[in-house]
Amino acid sequence: MLTLTEIARGVAGAVRLMKGDPSGLALLDRSRRGFWRSFRPAVLLAPLYALFLLLVYSEATTSASDLEIIVVETFHYVIDLTLFPVVLLELSRLAGWLPRYVVSVVALNWANVPLLIGGVALASLARMVAPGLVGGVELAILVATLVLVARILRGTLDVPWLPAAALSALNLWLSLMLNFIIGGILGLKIVAGG
Repeated sequence: MLTLTEIARGVAGAVRLMKGDPSGLALLDRSRRGFWRSFRPAVLLAPLYALFLLLVYSEATTSASDLEIIVVETFHYVIDLTLFPVVLLELSRLAGWLPRYVVSVVALNWANVPLLIGGVALASLARMVAPGLVGGVELAILVATLVLVARILRGTLDVPWLPAAALSALNLWLSLMLNFIIGGILGLKIVAGG
C-alpha cells in the first residue's frame, strides 16, 4: 500500500508541476517501481468517484440494472485511467519522448488526486446547491483540467505549449468519448440538474 509520505510527495510534485514549477519533478518517484505505484491512488480515489456516480445516477434514468451499472462503471473507471497513458506511450515512441514518458505518467497519475477531489467536490456542490449552474461548473472544471494537464505535460515531456495543449486536449477528448460510449451502453439520460 502507499505510505502517507509517498502520497504527500506525489501530490506535492504534481501540484508544483500544475503551477508550472519544475521542482515538482524532484518529488516524484520516476523509477519503474514508482511508475506502477503511481496508479495506486486510483484505488484510494475509487470510493469518492463511486459516491459522485451515485449523485449523478440519482439525477438520471438508465435502461441498465444496478449490477450492470456497477460492472460497466468499474471498467469505465479503469479504462479512463489507463487509456491516455497507453496512447501517450505510442505517441512518445513516435515523437522521441520515450525517455520522459515515465515521469509524465507518474505526474499525471498523482495529479488525478487533487484534480478528482476538486472536480468531484465542485460538481457535487453545484448539483446540491445550484443545479442550474451544473453545466457551467462542469465546463469550468474541464477547462481548468485541460490547462493543468497541459502544464504537467509541458514540464515533464519538455515540449512547447502547443504540443502540450494538443496532448491535453487528446486526453480530454478520449475521456469524453469514453463517457459518451458508456452512457450509450447504459442507456443513461440525465433528467435533472444538468
